Amino acid sequence: MRNGHSPSDYSRDRLEPERHPSNRSGTSGTQLPSSSPFATIARLITPPRVVFNPKHQSHETNGPVTARQIGGKPAEHVPRSQDRGQASRRQRRSQDPIGQQIRSEEHRLLLEVGRFRVIAVTDLAREIYAGNSPQLRHDLEFLKQKGLVECQVLNVRRDARRDGVRRFEAVTLTKAAHKLLAETGQVPHGQRIYSGLVKPREAEHDAQIFRAFLKEATEIGRAGGTNVRVRLDFELKARINLAVYLARKAEPQKDVCQVKAEIAQQFGLKLQNNKVAVPDARLEYDLPSGGTGQVDIEVATSAYCHDHIAAKVQAGFKLYISNGDAGRLGAAVQDDHDLMSEILDI
Repeated sequence: MRNGHSPSDYSRDRLEPERHPSNRSGTSGTQLPSSSPFATIARLITPPRVVFNPKHQSHETNGPVTARQIGGKPAEHVPRSQDRGQASRRQRRSQDPIGQQIRSEEHRLLLEVGRFRVIAVTDLAREIYAGNSPQLRHDLEFLKQKGLVECQVLNVRRDARRDGVRRFEAVTLTKAAHKLLAETGQVPHGQRIYSGLVKPREAEHDAQIFRAFLKEATEIGRAGGTNVRVRLDFELKARINLAVYLARKAEPQKDVCQVKAEIAQQFGLKLQNNKVAVPDARLEYDLPSGGTGQVDIEVATSAYCHDHIAAKVQAGFKLYISNGDAGRLGAAVQDDHDLMSEILDI
């Protein structure tokens, strides 16, 4: 051989150390040189032995320390990679509750958007997703692919301001989502669901109703109220107009103003300038005593004048306004401290 070795140098007998059955320590009678490449291979493929040490016993099992214990702690205290990942995982989509592969957050999103018609994406992220916008975006894409929601970028009201055009993103339900929620019986009793965008110019104002609702719902919950139903002005106006029509049809000779006053009283509202004053939304809820309660809320904007706000307060509505709109109210309203004290921030 050119390298000075014979084939017998690589035989199995020369690779394995000689074993001595009488050696109880477990060590071999011969040792491979530490510089030998076969010694390195042997160290890599030989599993480490577990040595019993009475000082490192588990307090729970009183057994010897195993290879899965670190620093004297039981193996169950050692975090595994799959355990660390489970905390950030979300619940898988299931067939419940509306017959599609859907998560609980997505289900609540559909219900909230349905009963308020339009909600800003930023409000959905804060209220339903605890500020986790990426998760919301992921779910919105899924719901859009399923044909259940629509996202639109709309202009913010300018109210005669000269500043640049600002926009916000809003979510509405599709007719398919409206039909799906109605057919599966997941809508609370007495709650109406809406789909589509009716008045884009009023979308920002309408989207703020959801913010006012959240604050008012918190107060209702503290008082023991439950099962809050939302009746938007669309529904209230339709019911009032129908009631007026039926009353005039039954008694054509009765004065129209008298009919409207009676209808307004039936609905717990007031007549102003020969018109029934209707709030942006009425919240109805169940009381602990078994009865029902209600509160009428109105979202004011910087376009409201002094008389407009005063009329809403006189009608018994609870007024809310955004911080930006509150700062842009006219001087006549700002100077009326009694009137401004009736307006709550959202």
